[in-house]
Amino acid sequence: MRSPTRRAVLVGCVALLLVTAGCSSGTPTTVTETTTPTTSAATGATTSTTGTPTTTAGTWSPNVSAEQYPPGVAANGTLVNVSSLLDAYVAATANESMVLTQRWTNPNETVVRSYAHGADRTPYYSTFERTADGQRVTEAFYGTDAREYSRVTANGETYYGVVQNSITNTRAWTNDDIFGPRFALYQALAAGNYSVNGTVERDSRTFVRLSADDVSLAQRHLYDSYEGTALVTPDGVVHDIDAVTTADSDGTEIRTENSITLDADAEWTGPPSWVAEVPHLSLSIVEDGNAVALRNTGGTALPANTTLHVSASTEPVWGPNPPARAGDVAGTVTTNARLEPGDTVYVTANQNGSTFALHDEPARGDYTFGFAGVSGTERNVTYRLVAGIENATDD
Repeated sequence: MRSPTRRAVLVGCVALLLVTAGCSSGTPTTVTETTTPTTSAATGATTSTTGTPTTTAGTWSPNVSAEQYPPGVAANGTLVNVSSLLDAYVAATANESMVLTQRWTNPNETVVRSYAHGADRTPYYSTFERTADGQRVTEAFYGTDAREYSRVTANGETYYGVVQNSITNTRAWTNDDIFGPRFALYQALAAGNYSVNGTVERDSRTFVRLSADDVSLAQRHLYDSYEGTALVTPDGVVHDIDAVTTADSDGTEIRTENSITLDADAEWTGPPSWVAEVPHLSLSIVEDGNAVALRNTGGTALPANTTLHVSASTEPVWGPNPPARAGDVAGTVTTNARLEPGDTVYVTANQNGSTFALHDEPARGDYTFGFAGVSGTERNVTYRLVAGIENATDD
């Protein structure tokens, strides 16, 4: 019998996939599949795909040669190295337009996530939709190399975030190696005792079919049963995973259906429409370090009388959201007019950083900024902008 801790892990194993803290970038498409509703309506994404069938589609053949085995599959046809397979998957899809969609359902919840990018890994676009106990939450994340934008709808309210070089708190997928799509693929494949089971011809492509009829040795502390199939190209691109797991939780069997599909024929069409609903604020250190420029590069206007919190240091820092240090200073500034797209205002401080001022024209203060952060919330939009990060490119 499993311990209470292990039972809690069993019930929460799917929830682990939801915990993401992303500081990265993005790109959008309209995700449509043949099996499950998508989050495109909730997020306003506009992408066009051909639809992704499940692993039951196509023509199966028992014939498969060892030369067709994907990376990570041993000579006996057993998948022994999931990491090696996913290394090949990431390398093959990094510069290709794609939409990866995961959906799972159990008695407690239904979740659909999608992740999309074009010919480059950035920008990219990801969505998250969860329904549990009659409550529905949708989250979306769009990012470029310069900034990230998020949109969360829950309890009838919609909230936005605009971030530069900082940390987002939405649960939509990011390109983070630990909690991103690769992690979801790894969790699904590593849980089963997969081995080669013939080939499938579909859409003029040949896939190696992997099948699992039991839990892998490493995951038997989590699951009571596992049945799954996966379609993988010989070069390691995972196109479909369909799996069913059961697990005991305090005497109750929890059955979870999980599928992951890749649409490699997606057409990229640009940012989702909701990105235009917020100011595209950008922060940079200017005037040889004696001022900070706050620009509105697009979207809507930042309202007048918006109070922004400013933090600063005379030295650059490593990483977003650095802890407070001796010598750091902080204060506030308030806009006196709308900051329209194309407009810029400038923040300066006195020599010891005890007083901050906002200027409509370029200005030089006595304080020398090595690092600057601006944050604030206006109505339903939260801003977190950082400049002066040594391991990031400020824009």
